[in-house]
Amino acid sequence: MKRHHVAVLALFLTAAAWGATFTMVKNILDRIAPEPFIFFRFTLAGVMLAAVALMRGEITRTLLRPAATLGLLVFVGYWMQTRGLMFISPSRSAFLTGLYVVAVPFCDALIYRVRISARAWSASVLAVAGTGAMMGGFDARPRLGDVLTIGCAVLFGLHVVLSARYSTRYPTTGLAAVQVLFVGMAAAPFSLLVRRTPLTREIVIVILFTAIVTTALAFAALMWAQAHVSATEAAVILAFEPVAASLTSVLWDGEPVTRSFVIGALLILAAMIVSQTSATIRTDGTNPRHE
Repeated sequence: MKRHHVAVLALFLTAAAWGATFTMVKNILDRIAPEPFIFFRFTLAGVMLAAVALMRGEITRTLLRPAATLGLLVFVGYWMQTRGLMFISPSRSAFLTGLYVVAVPFCDALIYRVRISARAWSASVLAVAGTGAMMGGFDARPRLGDVLTIGCAVLFGLHVVLSARYSTRYPTTGLAAVQVLFVGMAAAPFSLLVRRTPLTREIVIVILFTAIVTTALAFAALMWAQAHVSATEAAVILAFEPVAASLTSVLWDGEPVTRSFVIGALLILAAMIVSQTSATIRTDGTNPRHE
């Protein structure tokens, strides 16, 4: 099998794993608060990545500040996503999180004054229409989970823009390791303020899976795969993530599928693809943002 085909398969499996874990995480949030879950998940993944980065000599003092900046965005964004997931379905959370793709050109314009293309504006119109449909119409009142998840998408968009800049200046493995560890450490004090629950077998399995598979290994797969496919191709393949989340939620948890949700999901998916196929999203795989 050609390397290109293997890379495509690796990206597809990564997107599927990210999507599937929305339902896994949703199902344990009534037994463990988001803060300790974030602490265990990101600390474990950070230690694994840091071990690799240290062996490569990629952790330096100069990357601490940019890595901490990225880590702060991931921590707040992932906290908003996980807290929001307590109030909305995994499918809804995944598609709203996917709006980060549409937000990237606007975040780029905000930070670096990059001109917003006509395609980005078209994608934003599709995204707004899709979000409105998913919420049940523009006259419907958004839920707290919707607001938190859309806020998370904006922060993830900022993360992509900044990581594209920082990844050209610092070693990517070291940059990823420090920011992932930062997320875990940032969650530590907040974990002491929420109810404490025993770590059951199911909770431990989900923590291990999300830390090892969907953070550490997914990062490694992305790093390798994106060297063998174009950025546009990778971005379009990764748009499968919210689709995988919906399929998992429907088949595993029996989530009902409404017409407004389907229309909204298709519009948001179209917005993601239109935005990404403009070949402007530059990412090095260092964004550990997903479920």
